[in-house]
Amino acid sequence: MYKSPVLLSIVLAVISYYLHNDFIFGGAKLISDIFISLLKLISLPLVFFSITATISGLKNSIEIKTLTKKTLFYTLLTTTIAALIALSIYLLISPANKHLVSSSIENANANYSYLSYLYSLIPSNFIQVFLDNNVAGSILLAFLIGFAVISLPEQKQDILHQIFSALFDTLLIIARYILKLMPLAVWAFITCFLYEVKGSSEFYNIIWYLLCISLANLVQAFVILPLLMWYKGISPIQTLKGVIPALVLAFFSKSSSATLPTTIECVQNKLKVPKKLSSFVLPICTTINMNACAAFILTTVLFVSESNGYNFSLGEMFVWILLSIGAAIGNAGVPMGCYFMATSYLISMKIPLNIMGIILPIYTILDMFETAINVWSDICITRVIHKEYSRRLT
Repeated sequence: MYKSPVLLSIVLAVISYYLHNDFIFGGAKLISDIFISLLKLISLPLVFFSITATISGLKNSIEIKTLTKKTLFYTLLTTTIAALIALSIYLLISPANKHLVSSSIENANANYSYLSYLYSLIPSNFIQVFLDNNVAGSILLAFLIGFAVISLPEQKQDILHQIFSALFDTLLIIARYILKLMPLAVWAFITCFLYEVKGSSEFYNIIWYLLCISLANLVQAFVILPLLMWYKGISPIQTLKGVIPALVLAFFSKSSSATLPTTIECVQNKLKVPKKLSSFVLPICTTINMNACAAFILTTVLFVSESNGYNFSLGEMFVWILLSIGAAIGNAGVPMGCYFMATSYLISMKIPLNIMGIILPIYTILDMFETAINVWSDICITRVIHKEYSRRLT
C-alpha cells in the first residue's frame, strides 16, 4: 500500500538534501515534529486498550483452564527465549557502539537514575499514568484490569470486553489516519536525518541494527521452534509444508489476526489437529504470542537509547527482557503494533524519536517477516499442545 509513495519520499529526501535549502529543512523539521507528536498522542492509549481488550476477551471456564495454562506456558517460554536471543545477539554485535547515531544528548546518564525510573513504573494514580506517558505502568494497569474483568460474571465480562474492544478499534482507525501521512513523514525524517548527520556512519549503524533483528528472528524461526517440536517428537519439515499458505498470507498481510482463518484451516486440514483444540489455542496465540515482537521491541529500545547516549548495565538489560515480553504479550496482531509498543517505551523514557523516524520506512519490511514468524510460532505451539493433549487422552 505504501511502497511506491515511500520510495518516492526517500528519493525526494535525497534531492532535498542536495538542494541545501534552509527553508526545505525547516519545513521537514516541522513535519517530523508534528508526526512525532501524533505518535506520542496515539501510542500509549493504543497500548493500554490493546492489552485490556485482549485479556478481557479470554474466557475463564473450567473446561478450558488446562489448555489455557499450556498455551500461556509455551507463549511465555518461546517469547522469553526470543528476547534472550535478541539480547545476546545485540550484545555480540553492539550496533549502537559502532558510531553514535546521534550525539544530541551528552552525559545523559548524569541525571538519569535507572532505579528511580523503575520505581516510577509502578502507578499510584490512574490518570497520572497517562499524563506521565508511563507505558510500563499502563501495561501493568492494563494487565490488572484485564485479569480482573475475566474474574467477573460472564455477562459483565462481555460488556466490558465490548467497551475495551470498541475503544481499541477506534484508536486503530485514528492510527490508520495518522499512518496515511507516512510518506510525507518519511520524507521529513530522512531529510532531517541527512541534514544533521552529514555522513554515512549512521547508515552503517542502522545496517548493524537490522542485522541484529534479522539474526534473532532467524534463530528463533529456524532453530528454537523446530528444536521444540523435534524434542516433542514432531516433524518441523512436515509442519512447515502443511502451513505454507498461512505463512505466505501472514508475510504479505502483515497481520496475524487477518491470517487466523487460513492458519486454522491449514492446521486442521493439513496437520490434522482437532477443531476443538486448534480453534481455541490459535486465537489465543494470535493475540498474545509475539516472539518476533519481543525481539524487535528489546533491540529497538536498546539501540535507540544507546544511540542517544543512554547506557544500560547487563542487569538493566535483563529488566528490559521482562518489559519487552510484557509488551509483546499485550501487543495486538495488527500491522505496526510492535513499532507503537517500542515508541511508547521510548516516549516514557523521554528519549528523542528521531531514529524511530529512520526505522519507520524499514519497519514495513521487518513487519512482514515478524508477522510470518509470529504465525509460525503459533502453529508450533499448537502442534506441541496437541501432542501433549493426545498423550493425556491415550
